[in-house]
Amino acid sequence: MTLGADTTMLAVMRARPLTSAGWLRRWDRSVDIWLFNVVLSTAAVALFVFGVNQLPQSWGAVHVSFLLLAAAFCATESWRVYIHFRNNAQSYSLSEIPLVVGLFFVTPNELVLARVIAAAIGLGLIRRHPPVKLIFNLASFALEAELISVLFHNVLPSHQLTTPVTWVWVLIVVAAGCLLSFVLSAMVISLAEDSLKRRQWLQPAVITLIGGLVNASLGIEVVAAVSRDAAEILLLLVPIATLSTAYTLYTREHEKRQRVQHLYQSSDLLHRSASSDSAIAELLGQLCTVFRAEMAEATLLPTVTGSDQAVSIVVRAGACTQEQRPLSIELVETFLPVLDEARPGFVATPSRSGAQQQAWLEEHRLRDAMATPLHAGGALLGMLAVGNRLSDVATFGADDLALLETFAAQASVALENTRLDHNLRNQMLHDGLTGLANRTLFSDRLEHALTRLEQRDEPLAVVFLDVDDFKMVNDSLGYAAGDDLLRQVADRIRTVLRPSDTAARFGGDDFAVLLENDAEPHEVMAIAERLVAVLRPHYIVASREVAIRASIGVATTTSAISAEELLLRADVAMYRAKRRGKGTFEVFEPGMQEAATRRLEVRTDLEHALERRELVVHYQPVFDVATRTPVGVEALARWNHPRWGLMLPEEFIGIAEEAGVIDEIGLHVMEEACRRCHEWQMMFPDQTGFTVSVNVSPVQLRAASFVSEVWRCLARSGLHPSRLVLEITESFMVEDPDLVVERLHELRSLGVRIAIDDFGTGYSSLAALQELPVDVLKIDKSFVDHVADDPRHTAFAQAIIRMGKTLGLSLVAEGVETSEQAERLQLLGCSLAQGYHYCGPVEPALITRLLRRTKTDGPALVGSQPVLDLIAG
Repeated sequence: MTLGADTTMLAVMRARPLTSAGWLRRWDRSVDIWLFNVVLSTAAVALFVFGVNQLPQSWGAVHVSFLLLAAAFCATESWRVYIHFRNNAQSYSLSEIPLVVGLFFVTPNELVLARVIAAAIGLGLIRRHPPVKLIFNLASFALEAELISVLFHNVLPSHQLTTPVTWVWVLIVVAAGCLLSFVLSAMVISLAEDSLKRRQWLQPAVITLIGGLVNASLGIEVVAAVSRDAAEILLLLVPIATLSTAYTLYTREHEKRQRVQHLYQSSDLLHRSASSDSAIAELLGQLCTVFRAEMAEATLLPTVTGSDQAVSIVVRAGACTQEQRPLSIELVETFLPVLDEARPGFVATPSRSGAQQQAWLEEHRLRDAMATPLHAGGALLGMLAVGNRLSDVATFGADDLALLETFAAQASVALENTRLDHNLRNQMLHDGLTGLANRTLFSDRLEHALTRLEQRDEPLAVVFLDVDDFKMVNDSLGYAAGDDLLRQVADRIRTVLRPSDTAARFGGDDFAVLLENDAEPHEVMAIAERLVAVLRPHYIVASREVAIRASIGVATTTSAISAEELLLRADVAMYRAKRRGKGTFEVFEPGMQEAATRRLEVRTDLEHALERRELVVHYQPVFDVATRTPVGVEALARWNHPRWGLMLPEEFIGIAEEAGVIDEIGLHVMEEACRRCHEWQMMFPDQTGFTVSVNVSPVQLRAASFVSEVWRCLARSGLHPSRLVLEITESFMVEDPDLVVERLHELRSLGVRIAIDDFGTGYSSLAALQELPVDVLKIDKSFVDHVADDPRHTAFAQAIIRMGKTLGLSLVAEGVETSEQAERLQLLGCSLAQGYHYCGPVEPALITRLLRRTKTDGPALVGSQPVLDLIAG
């Protein structure tokens, strides 16, 4: 089987080099191939002159025309099959048939000339091989024909056709010529590329030898038929056609098997590491091999890259380049040729391409190409393209495009799976609501930061942030509003942080920030201050303006401690900031740990305090300033702790709000207060205006069920609604005015009275008070403390009293501790007061005794003796 070097071994000379080293390597190889051609041509001429030309120029019994033999060679050359070696194609034909015929029926010179001339016409004029390839093929064919002629005529000068010895020698010399042709082709391929491995040349060598012997056998049959009767040649047409078909089917099956093997390899590659750029580059290199192309390119859209940039990875002539491209109109236009709904993907060649495809070729600097989209689940992921077929025997066709689409389908599935896997891992490490890191990712980065801290002496800090009153937003406006608020908080946190910082949501309304680079104390303090400031402006949630603050704790370290310890320190500092006042921050100090431990114990015990009946209610009387007679009481919770004794509200109410038990405590106090007040009402019917005041937490007031709970308390106790006064803080009125107005009107509809506690500290306006169904203003203790000795405080108190009277409200002064304060308040027109000057919070039995003494003694209570002494005696 005669081999032709219809290879693309010199395509490297046409490929665009990427480096100067690449130029030098390709130049060296092209020079080597030209030198090899010179050697071959010289050897062919020498063997013809000194070998073939010296043979007897005679023929056998039949003489075949030189032109007929040349035509036969042209016919066999026009039909070829190809087996590819990487970028090179080795061709096979039936040229041994006319070669054997020529051994018997033409002169040796005519045989060699016919072989060379036919090859020159077929390869040079018809197929237009480049000069370097044409010279190699002509020299190779000439040497093959010359070697066979010399061997044949030197051993069998008599041209005997009927002896088995002749047949065997013909097969031997043809086999020698085939092996020579194969060796020359293998040598030139090795020069064009790297050396062929044994498994790469062994199979083609066997095929060459077997095919050559089969062709030579048919040639002997042709010679024998011509010698007997030329018409017998017709009987050989079927075997020759069958052989040609077998060659064609074999080569197709061989190429199909190679492509299936490449598919398996690419599938394994994509399965192992489809997400890495190296895997994509390796796949593109494989495409270059499969399609014998100079260039392969994958363009991946942001849906795959996970960023706002598309990525173009190109393998051209063995070198890989990568480029990030912004998503733009120009980028979208490059996808238009592959977005045809009727036929996604295209093959573009110089003779077969539309205007759009031709423009695409020019833009990519390609002679021919094919491309297909990458898509999965109806979403476009990118595009896969190969270009510049490294072959002179064929360009890209429909079968190539179908195979490329198969590769693209594999790549699309792998990329989509990788994208889904990336999204899943991203969801596992990020908070789904805010997009910040979650606790797992934050803890991992903190662990790594602490590990690096052991190697370099640089401080790091953790900032712990809690959104104050977040539960109230959830309870009053719903969970959707709460989620929206958390997203806004996260967005504001991002604006403050540096690129090296890590912000995370730990769950609920807790956030954390890791400050690693440049975490010096002054920088950490500055960031904490910026966090407080950026979170202070009001939020728009559920079409309402909401005032939310954040309590922030900061913990720094310059030594390697555990992540849990550092987080605990930041948490302790945060709770200290929350107790100090909302909307501020605290830096951890060693003494805070002990207080935090006790706070944790308090929180744990508080959850069982109601069950153990440890919570009790004390009452502080409210007096008429002029008559010093009690007109009501304020109910105040006390916790009779088994270890720490009687605890005041400020020691546990804040913890109760954090623990979520403030509703139960508030309801318990209200029920107890209503029950006691009803008892006093029954015992002392003359006290017709006697009231009980109950403090209401903002958490309670935000709850939608609060109004119905108040109604049930009144119903169970039998207390008339007008005897119950509910106290809310002025600061809460300012934080959430819309909710306050709505809830207070609902409560007022029950008949209860409303008091504004700590008035003067929340900056509420006169216009706001006019809109509220308020009955009582309680002047804050901060204005009462210096009302008798500071003209400014006197003026403030007087302004509040005048405003209350203007609105028709009752006024109660809180925290009256001296007679001078009481006298000044009376002069200013404040008629009611409470404080230690009169009586502190006492047990219910003492209030009963006070009411009894008031009924029996009346004016006897007026005097310098404290009320507590009178009722305790």
